Amino acid sequence: MADALAPPTFPSLEGWVRVDDATDRPFELGPVSVVARTVVYEDAAIRERVPAAADGPWRFLFASRLEIRPHTPPSKALTKLVGKRASAGFRSRLEARGFSDVRRVESRTLRVRVGGGGDRDQRDDATEAEADVVRYAATVELAGVELAADAYLAVTPVDGEFLLTGGAYPREVRGGDGETAAALREAIDPERFREELFRVIRRVG
Repeated sequence: MADALAPPTFPSLEGWVRVDDATDRPFELGPVSVVARTVVYEDAAIRERVPAAADGPWRFLFASRLEIRPHTPPSKALTKLVGKRASAGFRSRLEARGFSDVRRVESRTLRVRVGGGGDRDQRDDATEAEADVVRYAATVELAGVELAADAYLAVTPVDGEFLLTGGAYPREVRGGDGETAAALREAIDPERFREELFRVIRRVG
């Protein structure tokens, strides 16, 4: 049953709220299907600091656990295919949240720790894996203020499944005057935003 797929486990997320938890079949390949359990969080703290941002797109992060049915061990070809489909799905997710001009900027590999639950940096039963991470640049408008944004997507094959992890955050205010623009400039901390996102990427299991 698709609804039996366990959700991804996150490290502690202070100031975030879960806004979605869903199971679906993102794609099928002949007799092979992919079932995904996706959990999405949004940054709630900004709503208090910048009231004008209450109804607009803002920082979010997500993780999906993908299970191939029937069970198919990860391979280079399968990982490449999942990565391609995941990239298209991530772009659609960004656009649905109001991000535009989404473009791929760079890619890298990242060592992550998966399994074991809880704080994986401190657990002996956590194992290391290699994630393919892609960075995207984008634009987003919030309360009439244009912002430059960064977005990341990580694809990690692990134990016969795949973990997709990512999110987006505003990097800087491109233009705009007034109280909202000033409040956003004060609230945006791209280095911290990036560090928090990568903490999740490294520890989701």
